Amino acid sequence: MEELKELIATAVEQGVRKALEDVSFVANGKDPNELLTIKQVHEEFNIGENMVQKMFRDPELPVQRYTSPFKVTRKAMQEYVNVNHDYLSER
Repeated sequence: MEELKELIATAVEQGVRKALEDVSFVANGKDPNELLTIKQVHEEFNIGENMVQKMFRDPELPVQRYTSPFKVTRKAMQEYVNVNHDYLSER
């Protein structure tokens, strides 16, 4: 029974966190589902273009490869940069 309560509490917390993230995007006047190119990610997130290109090649980032140029949603990019990816700094 305690495990169920903990799972419910975790689910509620994650739901609230997700909702707050969505609200923060809208409050900043930015659509979380807007598709961004490498150049737009470079400018918005202040990351070097070469590093953004490396990120776009990472299979963990859901990049739309059927478009030209490749694009990723703002929300997916934000979630990606919030997670540590040590292998991106390897040479």
